[in-house]
Amino acid sequence: MPVDRTLGSDLAGTIVELYADLEQRLAALVAREIRAGIEVSDQVQQSLTAITTLRRAGERMLGAIETDLSGTVEQAVVLAYHRGGEAAVAELAKRGALTPAELAQLRQALPQLGAIQRLVYALTSKLLATHVRILRWELDAYREVIAKTIATGTLVGRETRLRTAQRAWEELLSRGVTGFTDKAGRNWQLASYVEMATRTGTAQAAVQGNLDRLADAGIDLVVVSDAPQECKRCRPWEGKVLSRTGPGARTVRARHGTQDRTVTVHVAGSVLEAVEAGLMHPNCRHSLSAYLPGVTRLPTDTADPDGDEARQKLRALERKVRKDKLQAAAALDPAARRAFEKKVRDTQAQIREHIKTAPTTLFRQPNRERIGVAR
Repeated sequence: MPVDRTLGSDLAGTIVELYADLEQRLAALVAREIRAGIEVSDQVQQSLTAITTLRRAGERMLGAIETDLSGTVEQAVVLAYHRGGEAAVAELAKRGALTPAELAQLRQALPQLGAIQRLVYALTSKLLATHVRILRWELDAYREVIAKTIATGTLVGRETRLRTAQRAWEELLSRGVTGFTDKAGRNWQLASYVEMATRTGTAQAAVQGNLDRLADAGIDLVVVSDAPQECKRCRPWEGKVLSRTGPGARTVRARHGTQDRTVTVHVAGSVLEAVEAGLMHPNCRHSLSAYLPGVTRLPTDTADPDGDEARQKLRALERKVRKDKLQAAAALDPAARRAFEKKVRDTQAQIREHIKTAPTTLFRQPNRERIGVAR
């Protein structure tokens, strides 16, 4: 079978759930601190106390995750790598590209431990880097928002303490209570970022395991699958033949996959070139599989820009549902809670209508509309 990047996506679940739970507990903690300060006259002192409480609680929660993180990441990466390698062997066996003896030898080939260690280190480092950003952002945001809402609310007699607290909570969540900005300037919610990073890391491990097994079998050419609703970065590479080792685009004479003759093959570039151009980006749904000259049929007419636009709109609606659910879950004002619950229902109605009228096949995924769980 081809190595699909979703081969390792289920392995991300355990790690993502750890951070999704952390995100929800930190949000509830912030709401509790805001609620505790409603009737306190010395708001400055209350804010300092709340910040200390948030820091200590956040450090304790993150420390609990760090204890088991490296081992969990290693297990996920190793299993994804193994799955990718097994996928390569199964595909070659199905196509009759190797003899039984060659297949048996391929199954006994040792994994590339150096590649696995690099993948484990890269993913672990990326996850641990979120911890410092989260604690720093949360404390700075809390201090800034509380000061601003108090100055424009209760201190000038414009609204009740409850309404001021609710307004502060809404602004904090609009920024993302456990959110942060990455090096590229993109804003992330914690669970979403961890999901992206972990799925990407395990997917890379699956792809690497597959390519390493193809290398052991002496196969250099692979083909990029057709993924419906593909994004514009991947679209140019769909159905194209790539080389594991390079060089770039060229036309070559290659040995037929099952016969004793050669055929002409156009190679669009190397796997590295395609990846650097955008293929296999985070959350990419494309796969690679062995290309057997004269045997493998290449997909054609694969472009689906309308499908990509429809899928992106669905993802945006799902994010809005999650955001409003989190707002409702810890709302300080009952009226505000009812308002956010209505927003959730209205957006879910938009999702149902969008799925019904979209120019492509879309499916509703209720788990993507839930907070506190892996998506």
